[in-house]
Amino acid sequence: MTEDKKHFFFHDYNDWLEKVKPHCEKNSVFIKDLHLQFRSHKCIMDVSDVDGIYLVRSVMGTIGQENTHYMTVGSIKGNECKKQMWVVPELIKEKEYTDTLDSCFDEAIIYNEKAKENRKEQIQT
Repeated sequence: MTEDKKHFFFHDYNDWLEKVKPHCEKNSVFIKDLHLQFRSHKCIMDVSDVDGIYLVRSVMGTIGQENTHYMTVGSIKGNECKKQMWVVPELIKEKEYTDTLDSCFDEAIIYNEKAKENRKEQIQT
């Protein structure tokens, strides 16, 4: 859900890129709540006090074994992105790590424009 109370329910990751991100940019709103859900299992992501949110599909392979598919969710603060990798469809959090923004796909980030403006004001004063 966005700050303007618009709900986005999507099964296809492309909706993040084609619907959610453009809506946020066009209306200058940010994500208020972000949940991942598989059947009755719901995982609520903490998106409070962040500069941006990162959401991307991921896959990890091992020779001789099946690939593991993930949704990688990240919370951006400054130049860092704290990422969580959730195995899909089961939604099991398998990995957590911190990365730099240089290691993120820019198209998968939705920035909190208000946080950017507040940070600029703090730096200028």
